[in-house]
Amino acid sequence: MTKRFLLELIVGIIGLIAVFLFGDAGTAVIALLVVHPFIGKKKADERESQLFNKVGNVTAALTLLAAIGIYFASDIVVNGYQIGAHWLMLLVFSFLIVHGASGLVIIRRG
Repeated sequence: MTKRFLLELIVGIIGLIAVFLFGDAGTAVIALLVVHPFIGKKKADERESQLFNKVGNVTAALTLLAAIGIYFASDIVVNGYQIGAHWLMLLVFSFLIVHGASGLVIIRRG
C-alpha cells in the first residue's frame, strides 16, 4: 500500500507542475498511473480495506477544500495559463496528492 500511495503522490505533484507549465498538454502525466495496478497485491486484506476507507474519508474532505481554493483562485494566471481554464485537471492532481499524502501519513501513524 505504501508504494501505491507514494506513486499517487509523485504523479500528483508531477501532474500539478506539468499543468502549470504546459497547460492542457500537461494532462498527459495521468498516463503514469498505468503502472498502478501492477504495484502491490491484487486482493486487499481486512486491515488494508479499513485503511483505504479511512484514507478515502480524509481525501474527500481535503479535496473539497482544494476545490474551493481552486474556485477562488480561478482568475489567477500562472505561466500564461488561467487556473480557471484548467480547474478539472488541477482538481484531479490535487486529489492524487491528497490521497497519496494522507495514505502515507495514516500508514505511518498506523
